[in-house]
Amino acid sequence: MFLIAAVVIVASLVIIKFNTASPGAKKEKEILEVRFENDIFENIVNELNNTLRFSYYDPQNITKNVFDFANFTERKMAEHSMSFTFLYIGVISNKTINAMNVSLINMIDSTIDANLTIVGQSDTKSDIINYERWDTNFTITPGTQYELNLTYNSTAGDAATSITESITVTTKTNKDVYVGFFYASLVSQDATHIKKYQKPINIH
Repeated sequence: MFLIAAVVIVASLVIIKFNTASPGAKKEKEILEVRFENDIFENIVNELNNTLRFSYYDPQNITKNVFDFANFTERKMAEHSMSFTFLYIGVISNKTINAMNVSLINMIDSTIDANLTIVGQSDTKSDIINYERWDTNFTITPGTQYELNLTYNSTAGDAATSITESITVTTKTNKDVYVGFFYASLVSQDATHIKKYQKPINIH
């Protein structure tokens, strides 16, 4: 149901943006369009957050649901000459099992090489293409706080760009924990909107 609501809201905002006549000077119209774009982008971010919240009772499919919504959003924005790009890390730790499952979603419109490290453990995958999901896991002790470090190199263009992100995961002995790390951007001919954040959820 939340995906149906997202379709209606995002599509409505896009319709408003591209069918609103803005009287006055060209500059004022451009400012108004950027404001509409920002509203669209904030709605996308809110719906990404809702994807985590509404998937509370189905934790094994949280990352899949995020992927599905991001794919939908990318297609809808492209229909209106806007580019939505997205990088996501989904982390789930079980309260009784000494394992942390990590998923990376690449939707930045570029092939990447990625490395994940946590307390002396490391895993690397090369040539992660656009729209690809990579799953891996690490050994942990429930009840411990971890810093999961992601380093990725975009292989687009002539020069590779190295980016490092750190995701804090506070595991628990009485609850399963899910943490989502989001990097989202929306680009049009008028402006670029970017948001990067992480969101933890205690599952049960």
